[in-house]
Amino acid sequence: MSFIFYKVLFRGIGETEESSLTFNNVNSDKYINMTHYITSIKNLSDLHENIINFKNIEEVIIMGASSPPFSFNYYIVILVSHKDEKKEGYLIGNTKKLGDLLIGSWPFSRNTLETQSDKILKRLDEIISNHVNIKKISLIYSLTT
Repeated sequence: MSFIFYKVLFRGIGETEESSLTFNNVNSDKYINMTHYITSIKNLSDLHENIINFKNIEEVIIMGASSPPFSFNYYIVILVSHKDEKKEGYLIGNTKKLGDLLIGSWPFSRNTLETQSDKILKRLDEIISNHVNIKKISLIYSLTT
């Protein structure tokens, strides 16, 4: 079994600055459409200043696979900062045929329980329904969307 990782490169503030996060592949029998979660977070960002959305993904590098599972049109990252300083993130890839799919989770872990799609969906439901208890939610898009 080959592990797939996604290295997401973000555009830095300066010309030479670069930051990145490495996401685990999400373990799932089927791909999960994330349009509902993206729309919910976008709608919340209109009402709450701790929820923001912007374009800043420079590139996504797929590692560990001889051929990527899909060709993605663009990517979206959901980053969550909790009040206790814990952070978590989710990577979404868009395909023309299937839409916005959950493909990765962060922080990087080889623990398969942390990367199961049903557990991630429960976490996202909790985050959206309890957004007032979250320090910050960022919805970050590819520069090419």
